Amino acid sequence: MKLGFIELISKLRDPKDYTLRSRLYVFLICLGISVFIWFLIALSKESYTSIDFPIVYENVPEDLVLVSKTDSILSFRVASGGFELFTFKYLTRKDQIKIDLSELPLSREGNYYLSIFSTSRISGKIVNKLNISEEIVSISPENIYFRFEAVSGKKVKVIPRIDITFEKQYQFADSIRISPDSVIINGPINLIEKFKYIETDYIELQNVSKSQTVIAQLKLPENMSNIKVVPSEVEVNLNVEKFTESTLKVPIEFAENNIRIKTYPDNVYITYHVALKDFNRVDEDMFIATVNYKEGGNSNKLKVKIARSPSFIKITKIEPEEVEFLIIR
Repeated sequence: MKLGFIELISKLRDPKDYTLRSRLYVFLICLGISVFIWFLIALSKESYTSIDFPIVYENVPEDLVLVSKTDSILSFRVASGGFELFTFKYLTRKDQIKIDLSELPLSREGNYYLSIFSTSRISGKIVNKLNISEEIVSISPENIYFRFEAVSGKKVKVIPRIDITFEKQYQFADSIRISPDSVIINGPINLIEKFKYIETDYIELQNVSKSQTVIAQLKLPENMSNIKVVPSEVEVNLNVEKFTESTLKVPIEFAENNIRIKTYPDNVYITYHVALKDFNRVDEDMFIATVNYKEGGNSNKLKVKIARSPSFIKITKIEPEEVEFLIIR
């Protein structure tokens, strides 16, 4: 059989065998016409097919949240001519079917509100939309069941997820500020009770050298489509300044008034970082360095503490951190 097919191909490729090639071409043309006629006859007969449409639910009542999983596809079984069905099935755009949930009648059952939507209510719209000449045989599902729950609200703090690297000598002039710093989470009470706070989407900034404001979306856990956050985004305000380092000498004071103490040395050197714009504001009188004899125990040294310092500086070193002392009788 294989040899005969090869011989046939060889003859067809032979330029001398025009008769065989002509007969083959006529056969193929007739076969194509026959198939086409058969296809037309098949399409002319009435048949059945299913046409699927995606469903979109609109206008959920503001004081309710949909908590049940609902159907996302509506399937229409249609009886019509083959041409028409072929067009519907493969050549017609399947637009979304919109169902208005605000018009549903609701009945209360415990903490939930229930409703049933009969899909036969929209079959006429589909017939008109598709211009179907025959009837819709069936719709699946026949009914769509809804379960709503009353919306509850909870105020939670916003936590920024941020990673920043600064250019040399630059750093935060104060803490990161979020506006607003808290948001309202609305949804089923059993879900919103789980929230202690809410985080922003991850923010990464590199080589920062100036103040800026970043708009950050709030990040909800997956599978939390029933939860709404108001507002859904916040402003992350970053106050950045160029800093310099400086040192000043501060006298040591005593926490106790009824004991006279002499420390060695009697001054400490405080090294700090300060924004360039605030450099000239810093003064020795803004600092108080103290020691407390009662905290010394049996040690012959006392730890130096900074009891007061300006809010706009950051202390990096105290030298010395401990001082020797002598009680004066």
